[in-house]
Amino acid sequence: MAAVWDFSFVMSVVISKSRFAQRIARTFITLALAASISACAQRPDESAGIRTLLPMEAVDESSVLKASIGFESIDRKNGDGVHTVLALSSGGADGAYGAGVLVGWTKSGTRPKFDVVTGVSTGALQAVLAFLGPEYDPLLEEFYTTLESKDIFRIKGLGGLFGDSLYDNKPLKKQIERVITPQLLAKIAAEHDTGRRLYVATTNLDAGDLTIWDMGKIAKGGRTNKLLHFQKVLRASSAVPAYFEPVYIKPQRGIQLRQAHVDGGVKKPVLVSDFMFQSRLKKKALYMIINGSTSKYNATHAVKPTLAEISRKTILEMMRELQDNTIYRDYVLANHEGAKFRITSIPDSFPASVDMLKFDNVRMKKLFVIGHAVGVSGTKKWATEPNLITNGERIAAR
Repeated sequence: MAAVWDFSFVMSVVISKSRFAQRIARTFITLALAASISACAQRPDESAGIRTLLPMEAVDESSVLKASIGFESIDRKNGDGVHTVLALSSGGADGAYGAGVLVGWTKSGTRPKFDVVTGVSTGALQAVLAFLGPEYDPLLEEFYTTLESKDIFRIKGLGGLFGDSLYDNKPLKKQIERVITPQLLAKIAAEHDTGRRLYVATTNLDAGDLTIWDMGKIAKGGRTNKLLHFQKVLRASSAVPAYFEPVYIKPQRGIQLRQAHVDGGVKKPVLVSDFMFQSRLKKKALYMIINGSTSKYNATHAVKPTLAEISRKTILEMMRELQDNTIYRDYVLANHEGAKFRITSIPDSFPASVDMLKFDNVRMKKLFVIGHAVGVSGTKKWATEPNLITNGERIAAR
């Protein structure tokens, strides 16, 4: 806040000699002060004791036991004899690719009834619909081929520069509320009772740690308002830091203090963990749908000599590196668990996204069609190992 006051004072001194400039200065200072007030707004109450407290529906990876997961009940007689895990990555508007893959996969007649489904960011909403099955394919297609940026967020303007986010994602909140209904929650709870599991990741920004939410457990109840809580977790998973404000969540029922949760992709752009493979079935498979590119290069255009452009590209490359490392780690884990590994991502021939938060219908429809073509072929066109893997990495993974 002090920085805003200092900057306003300097501006007033520099341009004080011109009456016109003085009017401009007064307007600027007024706006800056208004923004500074916004920047000083208080977040919901918190305390050091709850920052690292594991939410009541979250999975404790360090101590999780097979008996507490319940996978035994999904080793069902009418199953296909394979324990299947589906992981859907982050990717913003590029989620149109994953949506196309899922819809096409249904039409191939080979899409499994997944035992475990996980999602991060845009993949979180996809995961909910994929978990419930082909019945929700039309909704997937609608969401990723008809919505525009205005249906997801609004630009805050100058106030956003000094507040907690650049964009107001209330439109996204309304979209989530439209999709996540009491009836849908009841279906998730029923599938949870069979032993199937749905997991969504957020980043607990206060703790700097990943939180894996058992969404079926939320759907079963335990909160004062389980529907609202389910919706908040989905919104938090896609709350890209700086772009969207954090979602403040009570870790336990009866506690008024809150944790700040944001996009799970900050820690893991795709969610896979060893406890997800704890099944008595010998045959296992991990299917990964990457809502983005896994190519070596991202050279669609030269970087402009501006601070904003250089910063944007630098952060993007850091996220691409995190994605590559996460995919390789999960490949190693699948090999260790004896699971078949299959992965698909946006083809290198398709131009990489410049802004994943730009919901461009034309581009998204093209991506959906490309993904649909991949899905219709089943998993025949999916890779069996990460892109650009070296021989040393391949050997180390065995």
